[in-house]
Amino acid sequence: MSLLGLRRADHIHTVDDGRGRRRVLLDGQVVEKVVYADTRKGVVRHYDTPVRVHKHGKRAIQRTKHGKVEVEFL
Repeated sequence: MSLLGLRRADHIHTVDDGRGRRRVLLDGQVVEKVVYADTRKGVVRHYDTPVRVHKHGKRAIQRTKHGKVEVEFL
């Protein structure tokens, strides 16, 4: 339980959630540089390889993909 007494959502995986390294599969294919994955909704947010930078915002571009999401702990 978190400090607020809320239950941790085990189906949501983020970079800084403290649960260690994971491999994310979208429709059976490995997705690299994942920032966010939701196994219930079937959503994966990731950076392109190689990382692309937005020309006006000077920030890395994220992509969102939908499908069957599986997460394997390494």
